[in-house]
Amino acid sequence: MASIQQDKIIEHAILSTQKLRASVAKSFHHLQDGTSNTQDDEDKIKAFVSKLQEDLSTVNDNYTELERFTASMVPLGDKAQLHNSGFLSLDPITDKTPIYTQALQSYKWAAKLHTHSTQALSVLQHSWSLKRSSGVTSLSSKKTETTINYMVNKVIVQLDRQYPDISITKVQPFSNVYQVSLGRTLQVILVLRSLLIERVIVRAHHEHILKDDGTLDIWAKSRYEVFQKITDHATSAMLHYDLHSLPELSIMSFMKWLHSYINFFSTPCRRCGKHLKDNLPPTWRDFLSLDPYHETCRL
Repeated sequence: MASIQQDKIIEHAILSTQKLRASVAKSFHHLQDGTSNTQDDEDKIKAFVSKLQEDLSTVNDNYTELERFTASMVPLGDKAQLHNSGFLSLDPITDKTPIYTQALQSYKWAAKLHTHSTQALSVLQHSWSLKRSSGVTSLSSKKTETTINYMVNKVIVQLDRQYPDISITKVQPFSNVYQVSLGRTLQVILVLRSLLIERVIVRAHHEHILKDDGTLDIWAKSRYEVFQKITDHATSAMLHYDLHSLPELSIMSFMKWLHSYINFFSTPCRRCGKHLKDNLPPTWRDFLSLDPYHETCRL
């Protein structure tokens, strides 16, 4: 019954629209003819004005009738998107059971999710540089593993000779986690895949890297804000010096940058000349000059 009544209202609204268009066209037709502006034709002028008033009154009546019909129409909304589910909106008690409204919101949310996930997949497929371990995890032969271990050990020996105040040790015999001690200043936990650095954690020299049960703790941050800042900067440096084609140069450049923290607590900021600012020493090291800066002074 509701749909039949709605169809009748639409039919009357269409007829009212046609009547409104006809009355407007008739008014413009009379205006087009006009009248002469002479004293001899005063009667014609009065007749013209009277006819124009009659036409405008008809236009106003037709517009009021069309407005009355459109006000009584029920908005269709987005029923076409849900096909037959749109008939749920014709339920006279939609305020108590808003099934259609909820279904429509779920449909829109699912459509947006599908669009965003498709775009994210396309971006990730083209961002090959995010796959830092690509070409490493697929290498499973014993000969290849031996070659990788030889390359890592060779780089560690070279670093020990170049930086005597840096100590690099493997945390566990068969792990790829290394502990780098920078004098008595700080310690760094490096997670390697071949010669590529996967993760960097900077902690105080006295903080433990093993949990109470003896397992590695490579996720927990330092308890001190100053070493949390250095961890963030070291992560940026890890990405800055990343070279997939030259992994040895990548790790050597990173260790050179890291070695600039050897006098961390005694070196002043290059810009402001102060040792402390906001209760923190200069935690930033420039990637090119290795000069120390406070985090706010480097901008």
